[in-house]
Amino acid sequence: MSGEFLVPDECLIERVVDVRRLSLGALKPAERRRFRECVEELRVVAVVSDAVLPRYERDEFLVQAVQVFAVRLSSLHSAPFVCGVLQRMTKTFSVVVASNGREEVFSFALKRLNRQDAGDVVVVNEFLTDSWICGEFSSGYRRMEEMCSWGHVVNMTSLFSWYVEVMVRCFIVFHRDLWSGMEGLLERKVWYNTEEVLCLFGLLQRLVMLYAERGRAVTAGEAVRVNGELKRLYEEIGQVR
Repeated sequence: MSGEFLVPDECLIERVVDVRRLSLGALKPAERRRFRECVEELRVVAVVSDAVLPRYERDEFLVQAVQVFAVRLSSLHSAPFVCGVLQRMTKTFSVVVASNGREEVFSFALKRLNRQDAGDVVVVNEFLTDSWICGEFSSGYRRMEEMCSWGHVVNMTSLFSWYVEVMVRCFIVFHRDLWSGMEGLLERKVWYNTEEVLCLFGLLQRLVMLYAERGRAVTAGEAVRVNGELKRLYEEIGQVR
């Protein structure tokens, strides 16, 4: 499991989850069947509790622990579906590492308390990486280890600040080719302020969306409009300190 660099050694565990016993009542019968067919193995491989970093309870967020799951899939094409289900059925903030034995992806999700049911959570933002080759010798692994490991995260104020920083750093690593200044963001002071990191995340997500929109542009006018928005967005991101 390539996610071990995210957490300190004392947080590593090994607990196999019986997929047949998972409560999947929120899914439709066809979705439950698909989930169980896709998942070959599910394990909890790490838990970062409030004994390691302070819990976070503010506004609509409650973070008392962060779990790291490793899920082996029959096909990595099912990762968006499986990771989405796991993120929604686990109340804790979670990192899901999904693999087919050859390649893997990482899943992150921000979850707030459900206004109608305080015992439930609602996913408000999520991010699934592109795939990379499994193993510590892959370039993707090495880059993630360099930029997102436990020793490189600067804001350890709470479980929430740590999780948000890891998630956004990971997002930058996987989209570093979109903009020449992308990796430079990893050296900014913004990481000491979680609210500003969340604002940066929103800008970066918008950047990715605009690039995709430009790729779909049919007319010259559409391309000009998107390029104008990209230029303004570059300037806004460039002002992040």
